[in-house]
Amino acid sequence: MSNIVLISHGDFCVGLLSSLKMIAGDTFGIKAVPLVPGESPESYREKLAGVLAEMDTAQGYVILSDISGGTPFQSAAYLAKDFQIGLISGMNMPMLLTLALGNTEEKTLEELIEKATLESSLGVEGKVVKRGERKKRAKLSVNKD
Repeated sequence: MSNIVLISHGDFCVGLLSSLKMIAGDTFGIKAVPLVPGESPESYREKLAGVLAEMDTAQGYVILSDISGGTPFQSAAYLAKDFQIGLISGMNMPMLLTLALGNTEEKTLEELIEKATLESSLGVEGKVVKRGERKKRAKLSVNKD
């Protein structure tokens, strides 16, 4: 069973999980726990604790959060008193793919956190594409048209 949980303000974590399924064909047992508008921090913390208790893993949990310092992040940090948690903020698709598709079953929590935060896992890249620039690009569709 997976030990990865995605947490965020609103449906960002749900959308990321949905995109994972589109790209990789599976959600790998990963859970998403969104903070919904109007939900109290206490209620959210209880909801997150319930999901962690359901997953019940001895390995500990890798929790990917949208931003550091917000209610989802603070709730996960608070729950570290009851659960073994590795907490990462700034989650993104490359980071999630690294964890979901990597051989993570025999890795320690520390190794998983290190793997997810490597520069190659962050996927941040910038490039200015100038108007009229022609460059051979990969085909966008498998259709012959």
